[in-house]
Amino acid sequence: MEQDLARRTEERTLASAGQTPHRYTLPEPYRELDHTADVGVEVEGRSLAEVVARLVLAEAALLAGGGAVLPDREELLEVKGEDLTRTALALLRELLYRFATARVIAASCTVHAAGSTGLAVLVELGPYDPVAHAEGHDLKAVTWHEARCAEEGDLWRARVIFDL
Repeated sequence: MEQDLARRTEERTLASAGQTPHRYTLPEPYRELDHTADVGVEVEGRSLAEVVARLVLAEAALLAGGGAVLPDREELLEVKGEDLTRTALALLRELLYRFATARVIAASCTVHAAGSTGLAVLVELGPYDPVAHAEGHDLKAVTWHEARCAEEGDLWRARVIFDL
């Protein structure tokens, strides 16, 4: 079964799979998890691309605290990992790095390639606004604790815990 999952999630562009990439924008559904001294999110979707986009936007929603993010640029992010969970965490870490260094937050996400060991994601980014985003969480790190990204039945589910 594990080999079957790996074969179905081999890195491929959505266009070559006959799919048109969908642009996901804030807000997207996620469930915030209570966690001692940390904050977590759980998302689900009908595809790997949908669950990845929802993870990106859940992180953005935590940073923005409900305030609008007004995009002023796009960036194509390509990340690699050893498996689905590590790859999704690598993407979230890259976005958190951009927040820490350039003070930008994702406003939308389009997954162009998704696979077990790589992602290519076009992200619209907007500047952090200390007034509009005052209620946001001060995320310090993306952790391995309880992290997962996997297909469960007919849905994809992911969970990530962030250090505060």
